[in-house]
Amino acid sequence: MAGYIGSKASVVSSGAERKKTFTITGATTSLTGLNYTVGKVHVFQNGVRLVDGTDYTATNGTTITLTVAAQSGDNVVVISQAAFQVALSGIDDQSNATALTIDSSENILAGKTSADFGATAGLEFRGGATDTLFLASDGNKALALNRNTSDGEIIRFSKSDSTVGAIGTGGGGINFNSQGSDFAIRRSGTDVLYVGATASYPGSDNSKDLGVSSFRWKDAYLSGGVYLGGTGSANKLDDYEEGTWEPTIVGSGSNPTVTYQSDNGGSYTKIGRVVYYTGAVRWTALSGGSGTARIGNLPFTSAARTNGDNADSVGSARTSIWNGTSSNHPTVIGMVANNTTLNIVANASTGTSATLQISDLGTNCAFQFTCIAYV
Repeated sequence: MAGYIGSKASVVSSGAERKKTFTITGATTSLTGLNYTVGKVHVFQNGVRLVDGTDYTATNGTTITLTVAAQSGDNVVVISQAAFQVALSGIDDQSNATALTIDSSENILAGKTSADFGATAGLEFRGGATDTLFLASDGNKALALNRNTSDGEIIRFSKSDSTVGAIGTGGGGINFNSQGSDFAIRRSGTDVLYVGATASYPGSDNSKDLGVSSFRWKDAYLSGGVYLGGTGSANKLDDYEEGTWEPTIVGSGSNPTVTYQSDNGGSYTKIGRVVYYTGAVRWTALSGGSGTARIGNLPFTSAARTNGDNADSVGSARTSIWNGTSSNHPTVIGMVANNTTLNIVANASTGTSATLQISDLGTNCAFQFTCIAYV
């Protein structure tokens, strides 16, 4: 016989049947000294099986009360099922304590003696149709899992014998892995946070916030966009950008040679397809060039209208001296985007509105502007 390492069993009961015979010597309704599981007991009087709840009551596990008193000479047999217990003694083999219980409902208990769906500390595996494992602890962790040596799965989840996900370790942290197209975190009812392309789990739409006013998220890094106020393409904000750029003077025919001042520069803010430009172009010398005068080197190309006019933007500008004299320069009233340049619209000396020409520009000039462009 192989040796047993550990504490010895002090009580072993098959948990099947216990039989106790009562030979009645005087009229009585009480059968005592029993050990049964309520609902798992049978009573026979003179070979006739009695009906529980009609002919007797058995509600406390130790006593059975007959409805009609048994008489002297009657033979009463009680067949009961009690919990199967293995009581193991301590390591020093000096005392006994119940360590493992298998009751008549096929529940396996450790650290506790009665099944209660995990209400008290201990291990509880409920057999039969329930097939649920409960681990409960008072003031301590109920379950500790450890994977040694390498990263990987610690717990794997399956449905109908097919893996649906896992929890594991990676990079010094915990990883959640879903095998399907969805990954959902559910709080209660329809409060579901989805990560995935579909929404197969019942959820609530347009009712939950991400973060709260006093516990906010910090930064969001997105490679796509954000849908605001709706789910259509018109509601998608797919870009926001801030930056600086160096405006230049260019001509529609040919570009002039320009010496710019050190404080020449501009900035922009792009929200979706709208760009807000602001800046100043300043130069001390300008020669050559021809055609319409434009501000060039814009960081974005303006969009074309459907009617062929690609000036789908407007702006305003302010000028100082254009050609060296305060009495001989046009008054700038606005500007429009044209591809990656800004056309400058001005009042000519005749009082008519026209685009500014390279020939209108002189030396030691400054030009400040702001413009909104659609790209």
